[in-house]
Amino acid sequence: MSRSTRWSSWIQEHGLVYAGGSDGHVMGWAAGKQLDSAAGGWNWELVFETRAHEMAALCMCIVGEYVCSGSADKSICVWKRDRDGSGLHRVGILRGHRGPVKCLQASSSCVGGGFLLYSGSLDKSLRVWWVPIEEG
Repeated sequence: MSRSTRWSSWIQEHGLVYAGGSDGHVMGWAAGKQLDSAAGGWNWELVFETRAHEMAALCMCIVGEYVCSGSADKSICVWKRDRDGSGLHRVGILRGHRGPVKCLQASSSCVGGGFLLYSGSLDKSLRVWWVPIEEG
């Protein structure tokens, strides 16, 4: 990475790590080969990077094939993961908070062809969103 970015949130699932940065980008890394026992850990490979928000990405959550990111720009982006983990495609933007979105949690239960997403903001509100799931 050629720029200086402070990572404000990250999540890991199925050998992938997603992170939201202070520059509004969301990036993803895939676990590569395991490093030797002396070095420990894994070699991580950058598989995608996208400009997600106008301001810092402050929180993230995963539910099924979807990743959600909340931002200081008061928005929540909903992303669908590629099946091979090579990227994210934005499928929606949720707006309604009057302050930065600081926490997100999605319900693992499907409700009427979608999922429930809970968001908390510095505007002192908690919102519940119904997010429809794309078929196919």
